[in-house]
Order: sequence, then structure tokens, then C-alpha cells
Amino acid sequence: MDQAALIDRVTHVLERVPGLGSAFLGGSHGRDEADAYSDVDIYVVAAEADDIPNLLRRLEDSVDEITPILYSKVLPNARTINCITVDWLRFDLTVVSGIELAFIAGGAVKPLFDRLGLADATAAARSAIEPTTDALLEIANEFIRVLGLSMVVKGREDVVVAQTGTNLLRDMLIRTMAMENAPQPRRGVLALRRDLTPDQVAVLLDLPPLDATWPSIFARTSAIAEQFFPRARALAEKLDAPWPETFDRVTRKLLKDRIGLDV
Repeated sequence: MDQAALIDRVTHVLERVPGLGSAFLGGSHGRDEADAYSDVDIYVVAAEADDIPNLLRRLEDSVDEITPILYSKVLPNARTINCITVDWLRFDLTVVSGIELAFIAGGAVKPLFDRLGLADATAAARSAIEPTTDALLEIANEFIRVLGLSMVVKGREDVVVAQTGTNLLRDMLIRTMAMENAPQPRRGVLALRRDLTPDQVAVLLDLPPLDATWPSIFARTSAIAEQFFPRARALAEKLDAPWPETFDRVTRKLLKDRIGLDV
């Protein structure tokens, strides 16, 4: 079974599920960006908003009718059933109300069937993600906090946790890079390269390798910080966001004084 056959089977089964009004293909397939490795995101719209919990249970019971399932679970949002087929095709069924559809899916959806007549309204609500002051400041403060925890892990001589910390810092650099390129549609983490420019990818690939030694950890941490702070500060200026100057300055000074990490 390929992705097209899977989508046909999903559509065929969903059309018979009681209480299901419309179903839309979202994610990379909804944006016409899918490749052979993409998962299949389906937004299932309940005919009645208060029937969502019951509809989710009916969908759980119907999953095996689509194709033999290797693994499935309801994600923590309690709205999405995540499935992997025996061919290792991946698909998600996310239950929403008609009002929620445009906001959750970002408008980038294609109707599989639409008994509720939502397609036109959803297309009109199509929007790209704009960077916000709150989103940027959340990243900036968390970056400084995790950076400061270098003092803790070095004091405890915990190289393993320090390695994890550098990966967290890199992830926040990536999020900041994506904000530099906004507005853009919502994409999954496995489609990262579509959110970044070739120059940004080159920066990430050029980061020092991460070994289980303090010189390696400090070199990578410093390199990430050298990329993060100018980018984040430029975004803050663009968005007129108040940079956490005191938090930033005090943390950097303590890192240099206590463990010799100069960022």
C-alpha cells in the first residue's frame, strides 16, 4: 500500500463512521509538499461539537478497518490517534469541531468529503504563522536559562546532561531561525529543512561536533550562542520586544567567572 491507497482507504472507512461530518487532508499533503516519507494527516470534523469524545472512541474502533495496524495510540492532546501501518506508513486522525478546523489546520487542507460544507470557510481562513513578541521572548528566556544551567552540570561533572543541554540550545536556535523566515505555514518537525534557508542549514551543519568532553561541550555551546543571540536580538528589535537584558548580562558574567565559559 502506498500513501494514495492509504488515503483512499481512510476516506472509505471514515465516510461510514457515525457522527462524522467532514474529513480533510492536512499537513504536507494538504499543502502539496508531501514526499515518500511524509505522514498522512487527517482532520476529522464532528457533526456535533459535543460529540467529539464519543467520535474519538468510534474512530479508535474503526482504525483496524483501514489497514492492518502495527501500532497506534491516542496522543496526549486527547484528540489525535497516531497510527503506523504494517508497511510503516504513518497517519494521524485528529478530531476537531468545524470552528476549530481552520485554526488547528492553518487553512491548508483538502476535503476528502465535506457533508458540513466547511471547505470554503476553511480556505478563507488560510493563514501563515507570524512571529510574535511572546513567542520570541519565551525562546530567549529559555535559552538563557538553559545556558545558565551549564554552571550546574559542570559543577556536578555531569557530561551526559550537559550534552542534552547543548541539544536543547540548538533546538532553540533552530526555532529562532524559522522565526526569521516567517511568515510560513505550520510544518512538522520532520520537515525542518523546508522551514530553513540553505545558509541556515549550513550554519547548523558547521557547528562543532559534540563529544563527551567539556572542551567539546563548551565549544558547541559557545558556537550555538554566537549564532543565537544576534539573531534573537535582531528579531526582538524588529518586533519591538523588550530583551531580557539583566537576565542575559548576569548569566553570561557568572558563566565566565565560575566555569570559564565565555559566550
